[in-house]
Amino acid sequence: MKKQKVIIYSVFIVFLLLIVLLNMKSSTQHQMISVYGGIMLAYLMFKMVLAFNYKHVEKDFDTDKKVSVLVPVYNEKTELLMETITTIMQQTYPIHSIYVFDDGSSDTSAIEAVEAYKLTLGSEAEKIHIYKSPVNVGKRMGQIYGIKRSEADFFVTVDSDCFLHNNAIEELMKPFNDPTVYAVSGHVIARNRKVNLLTTLIDMRYENAFRVERAAQSVTGNILVCSGPLSAYRREVLVDNLEKYESQMFLGAPVQYGDDRCLTNYAIQYGKTVYQSTAICETDVPESLSKFLKQQVRWNKSFFRESIIGLKIGFKKPFVLFWIILELGLWLTFSIALILGVYYQVTNFAWTLIFYTICMSCLTAYSRNVFYIIRQPFLFLLAPLYGIIHMTCLLPIRIYALFTLRDKKWGTR
Repeated sequence: MKKQKVIIYSVFIVFLLLIVLLNMKSSTQHQMISVYGGIMLAYLMFKMVLAFNYKHVEKDFDTDKKVSVLVPVYNEKTELLMETITTIMQQTYPIHSIYVFDDGSSDTSAIEAVEAYKLTLGSEAEKIHIYKSPVNVGKRMGQIYGIKRSEADFFVTVDSDCFLHNNAIEELMKPFNDPTVYAVSGHVIARNRKVNLLTTLIDMRYENAFRVERAAQSVTGNILVCSGPLSAYRREVLVDNLEKYESQMFLGAPVQYGDDRCLTNYAIQYGKTVYQSTAICETDVPESLSKFLKQQVRWNKSFFRESIIGLKIGFKKPFVLFWIILELGLWLTFSIALILGVYYQVTNFAWTLIFYTICMSCLTAYSRNVFYIIRQPFLFLLAPLYGIIHMTCLLPIRIYALFTLRDKKWGTR
């Protein structure tokens, strides 16, 4: 472990120094880009220092507490749903109940497989509660179905295509030893990461999102998003906000997505929201660019919507305000810098700015993804490719999402 830390720290310092040198060079050529580079450098250093100081909770949690797992399902593949249910049943932490809600699937083979599996469980079968909705009512209603019927002290939310490591929920519960913790996010890995280049890059992005972003936010006591594939909440967080969750409106339209960030915002108002790196689940990620971009549209809509809501919470939670302002501010600064940079390039043929932008993207990509060098040292070299996707695809997608916030279509189903 110490050797791994030395490698991670050393690699980070090398790329950090290169970023400093690049930014010093650019300051003599274009002030706007230099300002963005300086802000980005300071933010990167601050976030990485926090992430390096993150520690998971090791103390065991009381197994007498009742835990219910909520599993909404819609047209899921049979093998994926079965893997989700069986890995939940095999957890080292005792599970009180599992609520499987089929949301009006046109293909019912997956839910029928769960029904058949339930018949083989004997006395354990009573833990699994299955409901088949005649119509599609949305993921939230699937979760609400279980919340209303369960007596659990804690609720765990999972997606219907997740593979939970056998101690995932045991690890997920440990941070609740602190009575001020109201929600915990697990660590998510892309199960199909070896399918193609895109899934590999998404897996690398997940590693950064959890090992760096959530780890850093967790040190401050308030992560902004408890991940949908694996998170846990105290009962009061969900029960007390059930009516708001069921009927949430934004800009006059009902909200159908972004449940993870919405629930996290509820939890933040009660206390701490943290990340537990040892609670691991694997989930499938989009294997085609079109599905990936549709997913990003949905995620970015919830990012803007819940960030606006989070700003109100932030006046009582300084670190929440800090993280939201930085997220929104850096995106806005980058967008302005890029637009002005493009204009400057076109009018003055300053092609060196293109070189600077590419170099900065590559170096920051390597710096943010240093944890991946331990898992996949050779694939770590591909880190800048996600930055290229971000500039060419995700920046326009985020702008599109901002101007279509009222559109409630799910997008990837």
